Amino acid sequence: MVSKTIYPPIVDLLFSIFRDTNRRKILDLLNNMKLTADEITKELGISRPAVEKHLKQMLDIGLIERRAETFPTLKYIYSLPVHGIEIVSNLEDAIDQYITSLEEEYSRRLENEEQLFLLGRSSKDRYEAIKESYNHILDKLKPE
Repeated sequence: MVSKTIYPPIVDLLFSIFRDTNRRKILDLLNNMKLTADEITKELGISRPAVEKHLKQMLDIGLIERRAETFPTLKYIYSLPVHGIEIVSNLEDAIDQYITSLEEEYSRRLENEEQLFLLGRSSKDRYEAIKESYNHILDKLKPE
């Protein structure tokens, strides 16, 4: 029997936040500075209602914070609280570790397959197919 871990609903909400490219871009912007919705809209080049929807989703789970500034006019400033910075940082670290581990594993496997090929226990076609497959996966992991 396979053990199934039960996660609290917040996990699904966090995954949905990180699944969206624009929300990840907003988190990246807020990780570096405090911004208004207008500034975020300008940076992302998407509509103000779309930005506000993304901000509300992240505010609702406490991933970001909003505070009002009243001088010279009312505006809301969005930022990442300490726990938001930590979760973004931890996620980035985990992704980096995953990519490094995958690169090391694929390198090891490819070296083993190359040795088998050199010893005549594998074909060149098999070696090339495995190499192409691994490179295809690794290319997807590189930043754009």
